[in-house]
Amino acid sequence: MPFVLIRSLQALPLPPFLHTSLKFICYNTSIYSTEKDEERTMNSPQAGQQELLYFWAFGDLHYRTIPAWHELHTKRLSLMYNDLQALWSGEEDNPTFCVSPGDIVDTCFIDNHQLAKKCIEEQLGSIPFYPGVGNHEYYGPNGEDPALMASTYTQIWEKPLRYSWQVGETICIMLDYPDPLTLDNSKYVYLSEEALTFLDTTLTAHANLPAIIFLHCPLYDTVLDRDPKRHRDYNSLQHFFSLENSKEIRAILARHTNGCLLFSGHTHSGWQAPNLVKTEQLGQHPVTFVHLMSPWYTGTHTGPSLNKGRVTYIPDTPNIIPTFAVRLFPEQALLRLRDHQAQKWLQEWRVPLR
Repeated sequence: MPFVLIRSLQALPLPPFLHTSLKFICYNTSIYSTEKDEERTMNSPQAGQQELLYFWAFGDLHYRTIPAWHELHTKRLSLMYNDLQALWSGEEDNPTFCVSPGDIVDTCFIDNHQLAKKCIEEQLGSIPFYPGVGNHEYYGPNGEDPALMASTYTQIWEKPLRYSWQVGETICIMLDYPDPLTLDNSKYVYLSEEALTFLDTTLTAHANLPAIIFLHCPLYDTVLDRDPKRHRDYNSLQHFFSLENSKEIRAILARHTNGCLLFSGHTHSGWQAPNLVKTEQLGQHPVTFVHLMSPWYTGTHTGPSLNKGRVTYIPDTPNIIPTFAVRLFPEQALLRLRDHQAQKWLQEWRVPLR
């Protein structure tokens, strides 16, 4: 699908290190307003294009074994899983895989990892699940040994901290959130040199394949706040909620024309936060940044509060349970946002891949 407009990015001031030749691309979107619109859009074929890949992506899941937390968490996520199962046995096929790039657990306690893996595998059955590392995989409020947090993750999930996998004619790359012990200040987050090299070499090794990248923390100046005055959302203009070396990551993506989609989570942004999906022109090709909203909670003054084993929960407005369905074609990707609370599609984006 052709995009409509290209204009210079001027809406927000950039720090000196990001004054590059970035351009912002406006692409085709649809918002579902009626059942007829939904049916028409969902059934519209991608004319002349063979589907390369179909998968679902989940934002931060935050599994935790504390009974009150687990009870409330299960009630909320069961709405997600039940709707997914109904979709996959009805209007949608089973996806090739599901993925979540970090904060799958709320703390690094090994029992949380075991619970998360058990629950996800029970729900997904034979559908492969690809996990990632976020800041909460390194969060140990009960005195857990920081040196063992990464090995706990790799032991339970049977995946390295960063890895890649190929599905048909697509390469997928999972990058890791940095171990806070390696940072001078844990509030200033950098992708490690090892992760940067891994990204660069993997894109090079698979230069003939479209590449989808997953990492927990967004790049600078991607997803924004719905209401900066009230600070409704953590966002990518803040330290800790964006990578300090975003310029270097963009430079790598600009050198490789196959790096076309990058998915992140971390900010728990609410529905209609600006730039949930944002396409930039990097080098000679477009790259689309997709923020995975958390199905557990969205917003800054919302979500769970734990006190002496008791949990209270404040829902966001609107109170949605979001995940993304992604279909990849040779020339474009179709991204669809689902609210499992209402069992409705909220919006779709058709974004260019070249």
